[in-house]
Amino acid sequence: MRLLILNQYALPRGAAGITRHGDLGARLAARGHEVRILASRFNYLSRLARSVSESPDEEVLSGVSFKWLDTGTYTGNDRKRVRSMAAYVLRSVSVGMRQTSRPNVVVASTPHLFTGIAGVLIAWRHRAPFVLEVRDLWPSILVDLGAVRRGSVTHRLLELLERWLYRRATLVIFVPPDGQRRLVELGLDDVESVHIPNAADLQGGSDPVPPSLQACMDELRGRHVLIYAGAHGVANDLGTIIDALDELKSRSPGVYAKTGVLFIGDGGEKRALSERVAASGHQGIRMHPPIPRAALGSAFQAADGLIVSVAAATAHSYGLSPNKLFDYMAAARPVLISSHVPTIVDEAMAGFRYEPGDARALAGCIEALLDAGAPERAAMGARGRALVERDYDLGTVATRLERALADVAR
Repeated sequence: MRLLILNQYALPRGAAGITRHGDLGARLAARGHEVRILASRFNYLSRLARSVSESPDEEVLSGVSFKWLDTGTYTGNDRKRVRSMAAYVLRSVSVGMRQTSRPNVVVASTPHLFTGIAGVLIAWRHRAPFVLEVRDLWPSILVDLGAVRRGSVTHRLLELLERWLYRRATLVIFVPPDGQRRLVELGLDDVESVHIPNAADLQGGSDPVPPSLQACMDELRGRHVLIYAGAHGVANDLGTIIDALDELKSRSPGVYAKTGVLFIGDGGEKRALSERVAASGHQGIRMHPPIPRAALGSAFQAADGLIVSVAAATAHSYGLSPNKLFDYMAAARPVLISSHVPTIVDEAMAGFRYEPGDARALAGCIEALLDAGAPERAAMGARGRALVERDYDLGTVATRLERALADVAR
Protein backbone atom coordinates (compact mmCIF):
# COMPACT_ATOMS: atom_id res chain seq x y z
CA MET A 1 0.00 0.00 0.00
CA ARG A 2 0.91 3.63 -0.49
CA LEU A 3 -0.18 5.53 2.59
CA LEU A 4 -0.39 9.29 2.94
CA ILE A 5 -0.73 10.38 6.59
CA LEU A 6 -1.58 13.92 7.65
CA ASN A 7 -0.53 14.76 11.20
CA GLN A 8 0.67 18.27 11.97
CA TYR A 9 2.49 17.15 15.13
CA ALA A 10 4.01 13.89 13.86
CA LEU A 11 7.63 13.15 14.75
CA PRO A 12 10.04 10.42 13.62
CA ARG A 13 10.59 7.21 15.47
CA GLY A 14 12.63 7.73 18.62
CA ALA A 15 11.98 11.46 18.96
CA ALA A 16 10.61 13.08 22.12
CA GLY A 17 6.93 13.75 21.44
CA ILE A 18 4.16 12.37 19.25
CA THR A 19 5.81 9.46 17.43
CA ARG A 20 2.70 7.31 16.86
CA HIS A 21 2.90 7.51 13.07
CA GLY A 22 6.68 7.52 12.96
CA ASP A 23 6.69 4.30 15.00
CA LEU A 24 3.81 2.54 13.24
CA GLY A 25 4.94 3.85 9.87
CA ALA A 26 8.42 2.37 10.38
CA ARG A 27 6.90 -1.05 11.03
CA LEU A 28 4.65 -0.77 7.96
CA ALA A 29 7.56 0.42 5.81
CA ALA A 30 9.59 -2.61 6.93
CA ARG A 31 6.73 -4.77 5.61
CA GLY A 32 6.97 -3.24 2.16
CA HIS A 33 4.41 -0.42 2.38
CA GLU A 34 5.17 3.14 1.25
CA VAL A 35 4.47 5.61 4.05
CA ARG A 36 4.57 9.38 3.60
CA ILE A 37 3.76 11.78 6.44
CA LEU A 38 2.97 15.48 6.06
CA ALA A 39 4.05 17.15 9.31
CA SER A 40 4.92 20.61 10.61
CA ARG A 41 8.51 21.74 10.79
CA PHE A 42 7.55 23.35 14.13
CA ASN A 43 7.75 21.07 17.19
CA TYR A 44 4.75 21.71 19.45
CA LEU A 45 6.59 20.28 22.48
CA SER A 46 9.86 22.21 22.36
CA ARG A 47 8.31 25.24 20.60
CA LEU A 48 11.26 25.11 18.16
CA ALA A 49 11.24 24.66 14.40
CA ARG A 50 13.51 22.33 12.44
CA SER A 51 15.92 24.54 10.53
CA VAL A 52 16.37 23.99 6.81
CA SER A 53 20.05 23.28 7.48
CA GLU A 54 19.09 20.65 10.08
CA SER A 55 16.74 18.75 7.77
CA PRO A 56 15.67 19.07 4.13
CA ASP A 57 12.08 19.65 3.07
CA GLU A 58 11.60 15.91 2.82
CA GLU A 59 13.64 13.10 4.29
CA VAL A 60 13.33 9.37 4.89
CA LEU A 61 13.63 8.41 8.56
CA SER A 62 13.35 4.74 9.62
CA GLY A 63 11.83 4.00 6.22
CA VAL A 64 9.15 6.69 6.50
CA SER A 65 9.14 9.75 4.25
CA PHE A 66 8.55 12.95 6.27
CA LYS A 67 7.55 16.07 4.35
CA TRP A 68 8.20 19.07 6.61
CA LEU A 69 5.80 21.99 6.16
CA ASP A 70 6.34 25.55 7.34
CA THR A 71 3.39 26.45 9.57
CA GLY A 72 4.69 29.34 11.66
CA THR A 73 5.52 29.40 15.36
CA TYR A 74 3.62 29.99 18.59
CA THR A 75 4.18 29.78 22.32
CA GLY A 76 0.67 29.41 23.76
CA ASN A 77 -2.88 28.43 22.87
CA ASP A 78 -3.62 31.66 21.08
CA ARG A 79 -4.35 33.08 17.64
CA LYS A 80 -0.86 32.21 16.46
CA ARG A 81 -1.59 28.56 17.13
CA VAL A 82 -4.85 28.79 15.18
CA ARG A 83 -2.94 30.42 12.31
CA SER A 84 -0.44 27.57 12.48
CA MET A 85 -3.28 25.06 12.12
CA ALA A 86 -4.67 26.96 9.12
CA ALA A 87 -1.21 27.15 7.53
CA TYR A 88 -0.81 23.40 7.97
CA VAL A 89 -4.12 22.72 6.22
CA LEU A 90 -3.29 24.98 3.27
CA ARG A 91 0.23 23.63 2.81
CA SER A 92 -0.75 19.99 3.23
CA VAL A 93 -3.53 20.39 0.66
CA SER A 94 -1.07 22.00 -1.76
CA VAL A 95 1.50 19.21 -1.29
CA GLY A 96 -1.03 16.38 -1.20
CA MET A 97 -2.86 17.52 -4.32
CA ARG A 98 0.42 17.60 -6.27
CA GLN A 99 1.63 14.20 -5.09
CA THR A 100 2.46 12.24 -8.23
CA SER A 101 2.08 8.72 -6.81
CA ARG A 102 -1.58 8.05 -6.08
CA PRO A 103 -2.05 6.96 -2.43
CA ASN A 104 -4.15 3.89 -1.76
CA VAL A 105 -5.39 5.44 1.50
CA VAL A 106 -5.31 8.98 2.92
CA VAL A 107 -5.27 9.14 6.74
CA ALA A 108 -5.93 12.44 8.53
CA SER A 109 -5.13 12.43 12.25
CA THR A 110 -6.52 14.88 14.79
CA PRO A 111 -6.54 16.42 17.45
CA HIS A 112 -7.59 19.44 15.41
CA LEU A 113 -10.40 18.69 13.00
CA PHE A 114 -9.08 21.02 10.28
CA THR A 115 -6.59 18.31 9.32
CA GLY A 116 -9.64 16.26 8.33
CA ILE A 117 -10.67 18.91 5.79
CA ALA A 118 -7.28 18.60 4.12
CA GLY A 119 -7.60 14.82 4.17
CA VAL A 120 -11.01 14.87 2.49
CA LEU A 121 -9.79 17.19 -0.28
CA ILE A 122 -6.62 15.20 -0.97
CA ALA A 123 -8.51 11.90 -0.95
CA TRP A 124 -11.06 13.36 -3.42
CA ARG A 125 -8.26 14.55 -5.70
CA HIS A 126 -6.68 11.10 -5.83
CA ARG A 127 -9.96 9.14 -5.69
CA ALA A 128 -8.63 7.37 -2.63
CA PRO A 129 -10.45 6.27 0.55
CA PHE A 130 -10.39 8.78 3.40
CA VAL A 131 -9.67 7.57 6.93
CA LEU A 132 -10.14 9.86 9.93
CA GLU A 133 -8.03 9.04 12.99
CA VAL A 134 -9.29 10.57 16.25
CA ARG A 135 -6.65 10.92 18.96
CA ASP A 136 -8.53 13.56 21.00
CA LEU A 137 -12.24 14.18 20.65
CA TRP A 138 -12.74 17.72 19.38
CA PRO A 139 -14.73 19.81 20.15
CA SER A 140 -15.66 17.94 23.37
CA ILE A 141 -12.23 18.30 24.99
CA LEU A 142 -12.06 22.01 24.09
CA VAL A 143 -15.34 22.65 25.90
CA ASP A 144 -14.22 20.66 28.94
CA LEU A 145 -10.95 22.60 29.22
CA GLY A 146 -12.65 25.97 28.81
CA ALA A 147 -11.09 26.79 25.44
CA VAL A 148 -14.52 26.93 23.76
CA ARG A 149 -17.82 27.88 25.42
CA ARG A 150 -20.48 25.18 25.27
CA GLY A 151 -23.28 26.13 22.88
CA SER A 152 -21.30 28.98 21.34
CA VAL A 153 -21.14 29.56 17.60
CA THR A 154 -17.61 28.13 17.56
CA HIS A 155 -18.75 25.02 19.42
CA ARG A 156 -21.69 24.45 17.07
CA LEU A 157 -19.55 24.95 13.97
CA LEU A 158 -16.89 22.54 15.22
CA GLU A 159 -19.52 19.94 16.02
CA LEU A 160 -20.96 20.30 12.51
CA LEU A 161 -17.45 19.76 11.14
CA GLU A 162 -17.01 16.74 13.40
CA ARG A 163 -20.24 15.18 12.10
CA TRP A 164 -19.32 15.97 8.48
CA LEU A 165 -15.89 14.35 8.78
CA TYR A 166 -17.32 11.22 10.37
CA ARG A 167 -19.77 10.94 7.50
CA ARG A 168 -17.08 11.50 4.86
CA ALA A 169 -14.74 8.85 6.29
CA THR A 170 -14.63 5.34 4.89
CA LEU A 171 -13.29 4.36 8.32
CA VAL A 172 -12.87 6.20 11.62
CA ILE A 173 -9.96 5.07 13.80
CA PHE A 174 -10.39 5.91 17.48
CA VAL A 175 -7.31 5.91 19.69
CA PRO A 176 -9.33 6.31 22.95
CA PRO A 177 -10.66 2.82 23.78
CA ASP A 178 -14.33 3.86 24.03
CA GLY A 179 -14.27 6.51 21.33
CA GLN A 180 -16.89 4.73 19.24
CA ARG A 181 -19.43 5.82 21.83
CA ARG A 182 -19.14 9.32 20.39
CA LEU A 183 -20.62 8.09 17.11
CA VAL A 184 -23.61 6.67 18.96
CA GLU A 185 -24.11 9.98 20.80
CA LEU A 186 -24.22 11.79 17.47
CA GLY A 187 -26.59 9.26 15.92
CA LEU A 188 -23.85 8.05 13.58
CA ASP A 189 -23.56 4.45 14.78
CA ASP A 190 -23.75 3.28 11.15
CA VAL A 191 -20.29 4.82 10.51
CA GLU A 192 -17.57 2.17 10.26
CA SER A 193 -15.04 2.51 13.08
CA VAL A 194 -12.27 0.64 14.87
CA HIS A 195 -10.17 1.14 18.02
CA ILE A 196 -6.41 1.11 17.43
CA PRO A 197 -4.49 2.17 20.55
CA ASN A 198 -1.01 3.49 20.99
CA ALA A 199 1.73 0.97 21.73
CA ALA A 200 5.18 0.36 23.18
CA ASP A 201 8.16 -0.69 21.08
CA LEU A 202 9.35 -3.72 23.00
CA GLN A 203 12.03 -4.46 20.41
CA GLY A 204 13.63 -1.05 20.68
CA GLY A 205 16.81 -0.78 22.68
CA SER A 206 17.40 1.51 25.66
CA ASP A 207 19.98 4.26 25.60
CA PRO A 208 21.71 5.40 28.80
CA VAL A 209 20.17 8.21 30.81
CA PRO A 210 21.67 11.55 29.64
CA PRO A 211 24.19 12.97 32.15
CA SER A 212 22.05 16.04 32.88
CA LEU A 213 19.06 13.88 33.74
CA GLN A 214 21.23 11.51 35.78
CA ALA A 215 22.37 14.54 37.78
CA CYS A 216 18.73 15.35 38.59
CA MET A 217 18.13 11.78 39.69
CA ASP A 218 21.29 11.81 41.81
CA GLU A 219 20.00 14.90 43.60
CA LEU A 220 16.87 12.90 44.53
CA ARG A 221 18.84 9.92 45.82
CA GLY A 222 17.44 8.58 49.06
CA ARG A 223 13.87 9.40 48.00
CA HIS A 224 11.27 7.29 46.21
CA VAL A 225 11.25 8.94 42.78
CA LEU A 226 8.06 9.46 40.77
CA ILE A 227 8.47 10.50 37.13
CA TYR A 228 6.10 12.37 34.86
CA ALA A 229 7.27 12.47 31.22
CA GLY A 230 5.47 14.25 28.42
CA ALA A 231 3.79 17.50 27.47
CA HIS A 232 3.52 20.29 30.02
CA GLY A 233 0.21 21.84 28.97
CA VAL A 234 -3.19 22.81 30.28
CA ALA A 235 -4.56 19.37 29.44
CA ASN A 236 -1.89 17.69 31.62
CA ASP A 237 -2.86 19.39 34.90
CA LEU A 238 0.61 19.04 36.41
CA GLY A 239 -0.25 21.50 39.17
CA THR A 240 -2.22 18.72 40.86
CA ILE A 241 1.05 16.85 41.41
CA ILE A 242 2.46 19.83 43.29
CA ASP A 243 -0.80 20.13 45.24
CA ALA A 244 -0.44 16.46 46.21
CA LEU A 245 3.01 17.17 47.64
CA ASP A 246 1.50 20.05 49.63
CA GLU A 247 -1.07 17.58 50.97
CA LEU A 248 1.57 15.02 51.89
CA LYS A 249 3.68 17.65 53.62
CA SER A 250 0.84 18.50 55.98
CA ARG A 251 -0.67 15.08 56.62
CA SER A 252 2.19 12.58 56.10
CA PRO A 253 5.52 14.31 56.73
CA GLY A 254 7.36 10.99 56.72
CA VAL A 255 6.08 10.01 53.29
CA TYR A 256 6.63 13.54 52.02
CA ALA A 257 10.27 13.50 53.12
CA LYS A 258 10.83 10.25 51.20
CA THR A 259 9.10 11.35 47.96
CA GLY A 260 10.78 12.92 44.95
CA VAL A 261 9.15 14.03 41.72
CA LEU A 262 10.91 14.43 38.38
CA PHE A 263 9.18 16.23 35.49
CA ILE A 264 10.61 15.47 32.04
CA GLY A 265 9.28 17.38 29.05
CA ASP A 266 8.22 20.74 27.74
CA GLY A 267 5.14 22.63 26.65
CA GLY A 268 3.12 25.80 26.90
CA GLU A 269 2.70 25.61 30.69
CA LYS A 270 6.27 24.73 31.58
CA ARG A 271 7.30 28.26 32.53
CA ALA A 272 4.29 28.69 34.82
CA LEU A 273 4.95 25.26 36.33
CA SER A 274 8.63 26.09 36.91
CA GLU A 275 7.66 29.31 38.67
CA ARG A 276 5.21 27.43 40.85
CA VAL A 277 7.79 24.79 41.74
CA ALA A 278 10.26 27.52 42.70
CA ALA A 279 7.66 29.22 44.91
CA SER A 280 6.46 25.98 46.51
CA GLY A 281 9.58 25.37 48.58
CA HIS A 282 9.51 21.63 47.78
CA GLN A 283 13.06 20.29 47.83
CA GLY A 284 12.11 17.00 46.20
CA ILE A 285 11.12 18.30 42.75
CA ARG A 286 13.35 18.44 39.68
CA MET A 287 12.52 19.51 36.11
CA HIS A 288 14.30 18.45 32.93
CA PRO A 289 13.79 19.12 29.20
CA PRO A 290 12.59 16.34 26.87
CA ILE A 291 15.01 13.52 26.11
CA PRO A 292 15.02 10.99 23.22
CA ARG A 293 12.49 8.24 23.67
CA ALA A 294 15.18 5.55 23.63
CA ALA A 295 16.63 6.98 26.85
CA LEU A 296 13.29 7.28 28.62
CA GLY A 297 13.08 3.55 29.29
CA SER A 298 16.29 3.65 31.33
CA ALA A 299 14.98 6.60 33.33
CA PHE A 300 11.64 4.90 33.96
CA GLN A 301 13.28 1.72 35.19
CA ALA A 302 15.16 3.73 37.83
CA ALA A 303 11.91 5.19 39.22
CA ASP A 304 9.62 3.84 41.92
CA GLY A 305 6.47 4.99 40.13
CA LEU A 306 5.35 6.77 36.96
CA ILE A 307 2.56 9.33 36.67
CA VAL A 308 -0.05 9.83 33.95
CA SER A 309 -1.76 13.15 34.66
CA VAL A 310 -4.69 14.63 32.72
CA ALA A 311 -7.05 17.47 33.53
CA ALA A 312 -10.60 16.78 34.67
CA ALA A 313 -12.60 16.54 31.43
CA THR A 314 -15.79 14.70 30.49
CA ALA A 315 -14.17 13.80 27.16
CA HIS A 316 -11.68 11.60 29.02
CA SER A 317 -14.58 9.28 29.88
CA TYR A 318 -13.99 7.83 26.40
CA GLY A 319 -10.81 6.37 27.84
CA LEU A 320 -7.09 7.13 27.79
CA SER A 321 -4.44 5.80 25.43
CA PRO A 322 -1.43 8.14 25.71
CA ASN A 323 1.91 6.96 24.38
CA LYS A 324 3.52 7.43 27.77
CA LEU A 325 1.16 4.94 29.43
CA PHE A 326 2.40 2.06 27.29
CA ASP A 327 6.03 3.11 27.65
CA TYR A 328 5.55 3.28 31.42
CA MET A 329 4.08 -0.21 31.59
CA ALA A 330 6.73 -1.59 29.24
CA ALA A 331 9.33 -0.36 31.76
CA ALA A 332 7.73 -2.67 34.35
CA ARG A 333 7.15 0.08 36.89
CA PRO A 334 3.91 0.88 38.80
CA VAL A 335 1.70 3.61 37.33
CA LEU A 336 -0.33 6.30 39.06
CA ILE A 337 -2.99 7.40 36.56
CA SER A 338 -5.69 10.08 36.73
CA SER A 339 -8.86 8.86 35.05
CA HIS A 340 -12.62 8.96 35.58
CA VAL A 341 -12.95 5.43 34.17
CA PRO A 342 -11.01 2.17 34.53
CA THR A 343 -7.90 1.85 32.36
CA ILE A 344 -5.45 -0.88 31.44
CA VAL A 345 -3.66 -0.05 34.70
CA ASP A 346 -6.74 -1.36 36.50
CA GLU A 347 -6.96 -4.32 34.13
CA ALA A 348 -3.40 -5.37 34.90
CA MET A 349 -3.47 -4.32 38.57
CA ALA A 350 -0.34 -2.37 37.69
CA GLY A 351 -0.77 0.65 39.95
CA PHE A 352 -3.35 3.07 41.32
CA ARG A 353 -6.00 5.30 39.76
CA TYR A 354 -7.21 8.64 41.12
CA GLU A 355 -9.76 11.24 40.05
CA PRO A 356 -8.27 13.93 37.79
CA GLY A 357 -7.61 17.16 39.65
CA ASP A 358 -7.96 15.51 43.08
CA ALA A 359 -4.70 16.22 44.89
CA ARG A 360 -5.81 14.46 48.07
CA ALA A 361 -6.56 11.30 46.09
CA LEU A 362 -3.16 11.44 44.39
CA ALA A 363 -1.49 11.91 47.78
CA GLY A 364 -3.32 8.81 48.97
CA CYS A 365 -2.06 6.87 45.93
CA ILE A 366 1.51 7.94 46.67
CA GLU A 367 1.10 6.77 50.28
CA ALA A 368 -0.32 3.43 49.09
CA LEU A 369 2.49 2.98 46.58
CA LEU A 370 5.21 3.54 49.15
CA ASP A 371 3.43 1.41 51.77
CA ALA A 372 3.18 -1.46 49.28
CA GLY A 373 6.90 -2.14 49.57
CA ALA A 374 9.47 -2.95 46.90
CA PRO A 375 8.33 -6.56 46.19
CA GLU A 376 4.72 -5.53 45.53
CA ARG A 377 5.81 -2.56 43.42
CA ALA A 378 7.91 -4.96 41.34
CA ALA A 379 4.90 -7.28 40.99
CA MET A 380 2.70 -4.39 39.81
CA GLY A 381 5.28 -3.45 37.20
CA ALA A 382 5.61 -7.05 36.03
CA ARG A 383 1.85 -7.37 35.57
CA GLY A 384 1.78 -4.18 33.51
CA ARG A 385 4.67 -5.35 31.35
CA ALA A 386 2.94 -8.69 30.73
CA LEU A 387 -0.23 -6.96 29.49
CA VAL A 388 1.77 -4.78 27.10
CA GLU A 389 3.63 -7.82 25.78
CA ARG A 390 0.32 -9.56 25.16
CA ASP A 391 -1.77 -6.80 23.59
CA TYR A 392 0.10 -3.53 23.09
CA ASP A 393 3.46 -4.30 21.51
CA LEU A 394 4.15 -2.00 18.55
CA GLY A 395 4.31 -4.94 16.13
CA THR A 396 0.91 -6.23 17.26
CA VAL A 397 -0.74 -2.82 16.95
CA ALA A 398 0.94 -2.22 13.57
CA THR A 399 -0.65 -5.44 12.33
CA ARG A 400 -4.08 -4.22 13.47
CA LEU A 401 -3.55 -0.94 11.61
CA GLU A 402 -2.22 -2.72 8.53
CA ARG A 403 -5.29 -4.98 8.31
CA ALA A 404 -7.72 -2.10 8.85
CA LEU A 405 -6.13 0.03 6.11
CA ALA A 406 -5.82 -2.92 3.74
CA ASP A 407 -9.54 -3.53 4.09
CA VAL A 408 -10.20 0.12 3.30
CA ALA A 409 -7.85 0.05 0.29
CA ARG A 410 -9.71 -2.96 -1.11
